[in-house]
Amino acid sequence: MYKAQRTPANYPLNYPAFMSGSFTCKVKINEFVKTDGTSAIYLQIFINKERIKLPMGINVPAKDFDKIKQRVRQSFKFSKDYNLIIEQKMADINQIQIKYRLQHQILTMEALIMELQSPTAVIDFIAFWKEEMIRQKEILKKGTYRQQMTMLNKVTDFKNPLYFHDINEDLIQDLKTHCKNKLKNTPATIATLIKSFKKYLHIANKKGIVSPLEFNEIKNKSFAGNRTFLMPEEIKKLDEYYNSSFIKEAHKNILSRFLFSCFTGMRFSDIMNLSTENIMNDVVFFTAEKTAKIQRIPLSVSALKYINNTTLFDGNYTNEYVNRELKEIAKVLGIRKKVTYHVSRHSFATNFLICGGNIIHLQKILGHSKIEMTMIYVHIVDQITNVEIYNMDSILRIA
Repeated sequence: MYKAQRTPANYPLNYPAFMSGSFTCKVKINEFVKTDGTSAIYLQIFINKERIKLPMGINVPAKDFDKIKQRVRQSFKFSKDYNLIIEQKMADINQIQIKYRLQHQILTMEALIMELQSPTAVIDFIAFWKEEMIRQKEILKKGTYRQQMTMLNKVTDFKNPLYFHDINEDLIQDLKTHCKNKLKNTPATIATLIKSFKKYLHIANKKGIVSPLEFNEIKNKSFAGNRTFLMPEEIKKLDEYYNSSFIKEAHKNILSRFLFSCFTGMRFSDIMNLSTENIMNDVVFFTAEKTAKIQRIPLSVSALKYINNTTLFDGNYTNEYVNRELKEIAKVLGIRKKVTYHVSRHSFATNFLICGGNIIHLQKILGHSKIEMTMIYVHIVDQITNVEIYNMDSILRIA
């Protein structure tokens, strides 16, 4: 608990009375003198021996700053305005310190800076999440950043603002219901949403922001999701359209990538980073964006037919645009499945096993860290086998 010290008689009444061995806050003037003869006033804050200098945006000549009272002298023409700015900032810090003490929370330097710079983010989870996304933009992989922004937009659509004190079990359940009924999201998508929700609530809780329901109290089921894939005859339909004379240029460019992935299992993010330098002796070498692992995939004759010798692929498209066009292509060709770019990866894995491929080899090609991830495709093939075994009944015309 912070111990208050008696305020010296010659200090302003709102001078912070929360100086202690663990927390001090003083108004100081920089020794550096600018070309106009002024120096910057700043706050020097110590919390548990950690120091920060907080700029005030105020500059005065050194002679016009009272180091004892820690205020601008009245003789300076803007003293009233400048001192008001100083006192307001000191009052803000005092309020933050009192709030943390009353809530029995530990005030860290990081928490103090966040409270001062983004006061809304401390009470509104949406605002906090947005602030964190800005901080993490350069850290997160592009695909991860896009996914978490999408999840943030879903939560924003559900409730904005969303105050930390409103986060409880009922709210989480209402969020899931909203995603299921209004947004028509799948269980796998909802699980991804809750995972992102927990991540940013965890960050908030670590920074000392209290919520009735903390991140580790939120239960989330893990879903493998539906692995939509294309059967050989559907891939042939796409190949025929790719080779047709009436195909649109954009469709041809998109299908060249999609069909290449149907025979390599490569992700969209990795395909977009490929160049001719990645291919040597009919083998593609690349560092997977998602895992940062170096991968090596031999290219079959089928895969090689979809690339050219100059740019590999023509056109430059976003994943969202590609998915829209693939949906249109599937509709035109009568493929009654929800086709996205990632379906090419599922198609490769499933057909690889149907054609007798080794599960360990598939794990390496897909870059899975755990064999359990790859085993999902074994279960899919088993389901296909269970259905197709009954096709034998047609021999005796039993079915």
